[in-house]
Amino acid sequence: MQTQNPNRPAVKRNIWPKLITLTLILAITIFAVSLLPRGFSGDLSLIGQGTPVLLIVHDDNILQSGETMAVMNEIRDEYDGRLIFLVADIQTPDGRTFADRHGFQPTALVFFSASGENRQTLYSPQTAESLRRELNTTFQYSK
Repeated sequence: MQTQNPNRPAVKRNIWPKLITLTLILAITIFAVSLLPRGFSGDLSLIGQGTPVLLIVHDDNILQSGETMAVMNEIRDEYDGRLIFLVADIQTPDGRTFADRHGFQPTALVFFSASGENRQTLYSPQTAESLRRELNTTFQYSK
C-alpha cells in the first residue's frame, strides 16, 4: 500500500481547460437552440383581439400539415407585428374542439381578420410565395 509523502507538495490541478470546455459547450448549445424554429402559439383566444391571425389546423399525421407549418415559419418574420401565427393542433382537446366547432378539417389554413371574421380558408398546399400573395391580398398588405 502506497502512502503519500508528507514532504511532497500537493499537485494543483488547472481548472482552466475544464472551464473553457464547459463554456464552449454552453455557447454551442445556445447557438443551436437559437437556430431552431420558434413554436406557434396555440392560444386561440387571440383571434378577434385586434390583430389579424393566420391559423393552421394541424395534424402531425398529415404531411401537408407539417409542410404548411414550415412555410408559415419561413415567412413569419416578414409579418411580425402585423399578423399572429397560431396553430389549432387537433391532437389536443382545445384544438380538436376549435376545429370541430368551426367545421375545419386538418390542414386548413384560416385567415382571420382583426375582429375575428374568417376572411378565407385554404386547404391546398402552399409555397412561401403563394402564402405571401394570399396574405397580401387578404389583409391588403403592401409588399
